[in-house]
Amino acid sequence: MSYVYESQVTKWLNDNTNLSWTRTGTDTPAIKLDRLYTNRSEAYEVRDVMLRFFKDNNVTHNDASYKIIFDGIIAYKKGERVKTDDLLEHLKIFLKK
Repeated sequence: MSYVYESQVTKWLNDNTNLSWTRTGTDTPAIKLDRLYTNRSEAYEVRDVMLRFFKDNNVTHNDASYKIIFDGIIAYKKGERVKTDDLLEHLKIFLKK
């Protein structure tokens, strides 16, 4: 699945985080939206979760929203392995009601 905002989110992550963009042999192709767990130290995976969340919830793409959602991704059950679907569900608390 391709996203219109992929390059915008990629640039924001490059400019604002120290996440790794290095892929290992098992990370090809970079986008794996069906992955059960999200590795939050991998920029590709964080980007894909952000893109999916923004698309699924019709969130406006801007720097402020990227920061809020990125911080929510990193803070959720810090230090624990998290399921992608659980993470996406958790991020809904950041949606304005």
